[in-house]
Amino acid sequence: MTKKVLMLAAKANMIQQFNHRNIKILQNLGYKVHVATNMADFGSMSAEENERFKQWMIDNDVIAHQIDFERRMGSLKGNIRSVKQLIKLFKEIDFTFVHVHSPLGSVLGRLVAKQFKVPAIYTAHGFHFFKGGPRSGWIFFYPLEWFFSFITDTLITINDEDYEVAKKYMHAKNIVKINGIGVGVEQAWRVTDEEKLIARRNVRKELNIPEDAVMMSSVGELSDRKNHKVVLEALKMMKPEQLKNIYYIIAGTGSNGEVLDDLAESFGFKDHFKLVGYRSDIQNINFSSDISIFPSLQEGLGVAGLEAAIDGVYLIGSDIRGIKDYILSDSIGVIFNPRNAKQLKNVLEKKIDANILNSKLNRSRLCQFDIKSVDRAMQKIYKNVKSTL
Repeated sequence: MTKKVLMLAAKANMIQQFNHRNIKILQNLGYKVHVATNMADFGSMSAEENERFKQWMIDNDVIAHQIDFERRMGSLKGNIRSVKQLIKLFKEIDFTFVHVHSPLGSVLGRLVAKQFKVPAIYTAHGFHFFKGGPRSGWIFFYPLEWFFSFITDTLITINDEDYEVAKKYMHAKNIVKINGIGVGVEQAWRVTDEEKLIARRNVRKELNIPEDAVMMSSVGELSDRKNHKVVLEALKMMKPEQLKNIYYIIAGTGSNGEVLDDLAESFGFKDHFKLVGYRSDIQNINFSSDISIFPSLQEGLGVAGLEAAIDGVYLIGSDIRGIKDYILSDSIGVIFNPRNAKQLKNVLEKKIDANILNSKLNRSRLCQFDIKSVDRAMQKIYKNVKSTL
């Protein structure tokens, strides 16, 4: 009889963005994979992406179950409804184990799994409490994670800081660290210099950015958490003659676009600042950039910055967990306080005129973040759960 496993998250985007390969690993290990998530209120992806994800599950023989998880930590009424839906699902299907994600999904999923004596794997995609983070995270989320760690069989962390906190304070039977969700390090390094040059020329031509200009880029949602505002604040401190040959583009969507446009206009930088929206060619954006800036205030393991680094762009990233984990040397990039625009301005002035080299040799330590390395770690975790049953 085929063993069954449940992949669970509150919103479908968490499965779509981070778990395609985990599902395939489980299937290759002989499991029938079920997914429990909210596919009606599907989180931070487009409706088109949600439909593609649902079709992907059909095409790949994954059985989907609609659970009406609410946003954030939900309401009491909504969470009771979700728990009842999960209980019904667990009564109908004998799961070998469950792999839970997201704060709300992981809490309700582990609660029901414990009731049915089903082992639970939990991936923490960045604890909501961290050094330098808001006190509210430590007051609310730390006790929650601590309590539910007692009913967790394997706790997976994705950055050094979370791993150290988990080892010291959490009580899961097994605590492990993997290097994020995995990115295509080896694939990126197979791109030739000629291909990179073509991408650079095409993107700059499209965006009307001169070949000899300094192009800086950021990738991420236009939100307070992603903190793109600090980059413009740093540029505002620079002299007008310094800004003449500098362009800054952001690839992403969100509610802060107008605020960022207004800030750029306030110091005459509007013509050199471009919000390019959602892009499916982020690698080409990286190849066309001289500097990548990742100024986020909070990350689990920030993929956008990591991808820029492996694409060979010099990275200026926030001094926070989940970013400094992969800025492993000065040849890869430099970190700064994401709340200090003056410090960023000083870094930019120093790096813009420097002959920055981010070579494959210097980036060799980034191989630990490659898809193959992360997938091997996940396969080992799944096998270990399997072998204990």
